Amino acid sequence: MNCEQLAERLTDLLEGDLDSDEEAAAVEHLATCASCELVLAETREVIGLARDHGRVSLSSDDQDRLWSRLIGEVGSD
Repeated sequence: MNCEQLAERLTDLLEGDLDSDEEAAAVEHLATCASCELVLAETREVIGLARDHGRVSLSSDDQDRLWSRLIGEVGSD
């Protein structure tokens, strides 16, 4: 698995929706990629903040900007 593939499957990884081979590939990639590990940690932090503060609605433009930034950070590796 590479950075782009992990970015596309990050939600599935966090929700436990990857099959065992995909999960193993994601874990292997994360062990060697500081950028993806950082994105994963930041995503977990955002999820935790959202959980602590309730559901937050983002406009479609804000959602697009958030995903572009996350994917941009992963793709810069």
